This record gives sequence, structure tokens and C-alpha cells, in this order.
Amino acid sequence: MKVLCINQFFYPDSVGGVERVAYETMRRLAARGHEVHMVGQRTQPGTPDVEDLFGFTVHRYGRADSRRRFGGRTRDALHSSGRVMSRLLDSTSFDIVMPHHYFPYYAYLRLPRAKTTPELMTFHASFWQELKLEGAERSIGKPLESLLFGRLARRTETSCLKRADRIVVLSDFSREQLASYYPFAREKVIRIPGGVDLERFHPAADRAAVRQSLGLPRDRPVIFTARRLVPRMGVENLLRALAGVRSSFPGVLLVIAGRGRMEEELKRVVAAEGLADNVTFVGFVEDSDLVRYYQAADLFVLPSLAFEGFGMVTLEALACGTPAVGTPIGATPEILGRLAPQLLLAGTEPHAIRRGITAMLEWLSDSDAVGRLRTQCRTYVETHYGWDRAVDALEATMDELLTDGGRHG
Repeated sequence: MKVLCINQFFYPDSVGGVERVAYETMRRLAARGHEVHMVGQRTQPGTPDVEDLFGFTVHRYGRADSRRRFGGRTRDALHSSGRVMSRLLDSTSFDIVMPHHYFPYYAYLRLPRAKTTPELMTFHASFWQELKLEGAERSIGKPLESLLFGRLARRTETSCLKRADRIVVLSDFSREQLASYYPFAREKVIRIPGGVDLERFHPAADRAAVRQSLGLPRDRPVIFTARRLVPRMGVENLLRALAGVRSSFPGVLLVIAGRGRMEEELKRVVAAEGLADNVTFVGFVEDSDLVRYYQAADLFVLPSLAFEGFGMVTLEALACGTPAVGTPIGATPEILGRLAPQLLLAGTEPHAIRRGITAMLEWLSDSDAVGRLRTQCRTYVETHYGWDRAVDALEATMDELLTDGGRHG
């Protein structure tokens, strides 16, 4: 089949959960013989307009400096992407269109030639709802982007979800979230859980050597989290929980990877709680180094307060043989609850996070228990979250759409 994947941000130019899902599925579809073209926004200067990567062809739109202009990325997605896709449709007849982001998909559906090709959209989250939450989190009013883009985001989402012939969700949580915001979409939804690259994310042959390479202590319990540093990711509650964990494990070290507007505020919490010797911020971690932090950690923590439509970082940690605990938010109960109920924290509050982490560190002090759990984590991901299973289901849905001719056919 000839496949057109429509993105706003995409791997490797940008790193994130949505980008990873699109990359992993398109790379594997290309490896299975499909001709795959991916349209995405230029985020780095000097990158070519058209480039062959990972077995498929990337078509970039817009200017890298647009992200420095207020609303520039959205304007590029709504306008520049349309010109690129129009030229692509003039030269290639696609069998199926697979959008992952709303704004460039909205630009596509306004093109005259985009009328009959079946469209299989992946719903990762509601951008409109995330804008509302990001606005509510600000201490003084709503952010300007919420005020200006909120209505546009909702109108765009509605149009895209109405237009799609099928809508893929990665979790039962996302299915219910989508149905609650857009009841008309319920009958079009198909659940295809995402996966993890089992070759890239794997247990270390020598964890002590990995710790040494990262400059991490060999004789202290190491907790790792990788988050955008914004309120809904729950890192502040994790820090406040750590103050209590330290009473049982004085040497505990929390490694925080990620950037965000809360970074300075979180560092003030560290100072106020007297955690300077127990917390280290490593900033943005290159994709190539991320696996080493997972491998080195004794425990991964996902302290989310809202959304968490899938939780790829949790799976990446488990694939590295590192036990993970998470708050009962979004899809996290679907992942961790089936593996071991004790990995699911009782709540999002600091005291609940503290109790869960302390109990896990006590359990992990038993070398026999930790060996069994590490093996169990890896086996669980291999059994339930390999990408080949997801791509099998995706191909079956593509075949079904082509057989039916799609709603537009």
C-alpha cells in the first residue's frame, strides 16, 4: 500500500510519545513493503525538504524559526503543510492516510484532492482539553495560547474526528476520554495498544558499569523519572514524597530528566525540603542516552496528575528490566495493574507516592525478589507490548478500510 502519514512533530527531529508512535509504526510498515511518506513540521534549521529516513520518505514543511514566533508553529501546520501535501497528492496516489496531529490533518482535509482516500487517525489526546488544563494550572490567569487557540483547537479536533473513517486509540482510557469529549466518534474507535522497541530498550549486561558511565553512585537506591516539567506531570508531588522516603532510605537519589517551565520552581522545592543531596536534575536527555538511565535505575516513577493516555516511558523502563510505579491516572492502571497490583500507587498525593516508593524500595532490598521482578517486567513487555503485534493489528485495519472503500469511497 501507499501510505501518507500526517504529523506535526516527528522523530528524530522531535522527541515525544506521539512522535515515537508514528515513527515506530511507519518504520515497520515500510519494512513490510509498504511505501510510506511522512509529512511533518521542520523544527531544525538546515534539514532538507525531502529526505529518506528509516525506509520511508519524510516531507518537511514550514520554517524552523516559526516556533520562535507566537503561534508560528500552528500557522505553519495549518498553511505550509497544505502546500506540501497538495504537491505530494499531485505526484502520488495514496491508498490510505494516517494522521497523528490535528492541525496538519485539518489542512489536508481542506485540499480538493483529499476526498476519497480512507483515513485512519490515531487519537493520542485532546489538544483542546490539554490547553484548558495548562491554562488552569497557571497561577495568574490562563496562558495566552489557551485563550487564542482554545476555540480553534476544539473546532479543528471536531472536524478531524468527524472526517476520519476509523480512529485508533492506544488504551481503554483514551477510548473513554475520546467518547466523553466527542460521543459521535465512539462507533469508529478501534483499540490498538502501542509498544516499545524491544531491541533498543533492554536490560543492561552490567548495571554497575552503566551507573559508572552516568556518574551515578553504585551504593545508593536510584529512582528515575523522565517528564516535561509542567504541573500535570506531578514532579512536585514526587519531590515532596521523597522527603518522607528519605527517612527510611537516607541515601536515596532521585534523577529527574526533562525540561519545562517549572524547573526553577522545582529546584526551590528541593532546597526548601533539604533534598539537595537526594535529587539531581539532568535536563534534556538525548534519546541515545535515555536507555542507560532506565537500565541504571532501581525504580522508575510516573507521578502524573492528569491524562497519560498511554505511558510509553513506563513501558520503556519495564523493557529495561526496571520496575516502575505510577499514579492511578490515565492508562497507567492498564499497564501496571496487570503486571503487579503493588506497582500502582494508591493516589497522586505525596503521602501515597511516599508509601508506594518506600514499600517498593524495601521489597527491592531483597536480591532474590528484585531479580525475579526484573525478569517479570521484561517478560511482561515482550508478551504484551511488542511493536509487531501493534503493526499486525494496524495492517488488518488498513485492509478492512480498503475492502470497505472507506466512508469517503
